[in-house]
Amino acid sequence: MNVHLIAVQAELHLPNYRSPEAFAAWILDLSLRAVEGLDDAPKLLAFPETVGLPLLLTLGGYAEVSRRTRVTGAALTVLRRDWRGVLRAAVRHRAFGPQALFVARALPAYRAYADAFSEAARRTNATIVAGSLFLPHIEDEASRGLHVAGGQVRNVSYTFTPTGSVVGRSAKRYLTPGLESRVGLSRAPAEMHVLETPAGRVGVAVCLDGFYSSVMEAFDGLGAQIIVQPSANYAPWTRCWLPDGAYSEGEAWLSLGLRLGVRGRQNIRYGVNPMLVGGMFDLRAEGRTSIVANPRFLESETEGYGGVLALAQSHDREEIMRAVVELPLPN
Repeated sequence: MNVHLIAVQAELHLPNYRSPEAFAAWILDLSLRAVEGLDDAPKLLAFPETVGLPLLLTLGGYAEVSRRTRVTGAALTVLRRDWRGVLRAAVRHRAFGPQALFVARALPAYRAYADAFSEAARRTNATIVAGSLFLPHIEDEASRGLHVAGGQVRNVSYTFTPTGSVVGRSAKRYLTPGLESRVGLSRAPAEMHVLETPAGRVGVAVCLDGFYSSVMEAFDGLGAQIIVQPSANYAPWTRCWLPDGAYSEGEAWLSLGLRLGVRGRQNIRYGVNPMLVGGMFDLRAEGRTSIVANPRFLESETEGYGGVLALAQSHDREEIMRAVVELPLPN
């Protein structure tokens, strides 16, 4: 069967986070443009890492937060305004430092994120891997309703079916040194899972996870056909790559990342790497979104990179990448 693989290189603009309605309108507009003109074949639509993160800071006080120039200043503004709720979260869930702030802000941010992507999935009839944000474990249960069920905060991506329901949560296992370690995020458990979707068997490896061979080996062993790697690279795309100066940042991503990770796998056929671009406070993300193929199943080349089906032209502007690929019919 044919499947549409679609990756959104979303560009951060803080006004898109001023309210749940503004965020939903932005996500829906991107999603509708991403599928415009496509036929009825199954669609897998992927958004970047941390695309929902600003919601934790902006909701309920956008005007004051938006005047800050640094993300630490924005967080302190929220803390001064909501210190009672942060204190309650710290005591109730044994969350400390920045985690307490994330826990206190989790429910409104989650509602805005889930509502936006659920509606986009229904309107586009697509399976959507909805990027990520920093959240504790959230449950919805008959007697308690929507509630925080634990104080450990993870970098987590939700996947939505074409009916708008959640089919899986995928948390990041290998945390990026710097931002994620400083704010006290918790690593995901070692257990991994593959999502059965109308667009195939999907594994979600959040950003750095997609660079680890053990992650790719596990997904391949579980029968994943497509790996989605939502990513946000908060470093200049053209600078020297710090671990090895023989590469630029961009060359390292394209040479050593998902393109290499899918190569030679038994079951994994394709990879989708949507990347975040644009600025938020003093953070700036850069990257070139790509869709890649395992040469065992499909030969391809773009800009001299073997195995690349589609590659964004820019590293700092919004783009939408698409590719039509073939998967075996489900049994």
